[in-house]
Amino acid sequence: MKSFYKLLTILIIINISQSCSTSSSASDELHSDVYVYLSPESVVYASTISNLVSTFPKFRNDAVNREVAGLKKSLTNYLLAVRNLHQSEKTKSLESFEKYYKNIQKLRKFITKDDNDVLNRYMVKIKTNVSFLESSMNKNIESNSMSSN
Repeated sequence: MKSFYKLLTILIIINISQSCSTSSSASDELHSDVYVYLSPESVVYASTISNLVSTFPKFRNDAVNREVAGLKKSLTNYLLAVRNLHQSEKTKSLESFEKYYKNIQKLRKFITKDDNDVLNRYMVKIKTNVSFLESSMNKNIESNSMSSN
């Protein structure tokens, strides 16, 4: 268990140092507070999402870039809602994320194979980490409600 916390600390430091090297206001805003009430695995998932948002590349297709900008904003709002424990904002952000995600999937046929591969890698990582974060937060809520009984 001790090695898990060492690994977690290293991952957080790496993510924070990477976000400091970018000029993304979303990343700066998201790393300003520590997610002290979340489980360690939830912190890792939130940090990974934040890092993906701050490093998301630009593509040669303007329509894709517009949708990606909306997706990034939705994810930023989602992480802020998670941090602030604001359930209705989290739900709204997730719905917005899903809308942009679907729009980007439709636009993928208009980009080059190389751009499609990069976009696919980012989209899979984001969706996976959002799912894992939701799952770990639900587990955390269940375990807290059981322990209070």
